[in-house]
Amino acid sequence: MDAQTERTSWPAPAPQRMPDGVDGAAVLAEENRQLREALQSRGVIEQAKGVLMAQRRCGPQEAFDVLVTLSQDTNVKLRDVARAFLDEFLATAPEQSHGGPAAPA
Repeated sequence: MDAQTERTSWPAPAPQRMPDGVDGAAVLAEENRQLREALQSRGVIEQAKGVLMAQRRCGPQEAFDVLVTLSQDTNVKLRDVARAFLDEFLATAPEQSHGGPAAPA
């Protein structure tokens, strides 16, 4: 085996057996639902980070830290903080600043 193959080859995970009485299909369906929710949440969080980065002229980590701190301080899920932040931004920002048509002069 060459060095390239050695670095990228991983053994296949061993199949896991569900304990008796556990519906494997239900477990997989719930995992699928959670993964889809996480993907949707990630987009909202990334958008909120982008707005914060532009407003504060900061990097992605600082913007993320602002959202996390607000989430922890308010005991609200990060995705909900990001969604509320974006909703507020879109409701109060001039149309021009978020890609809408420019206001007539």
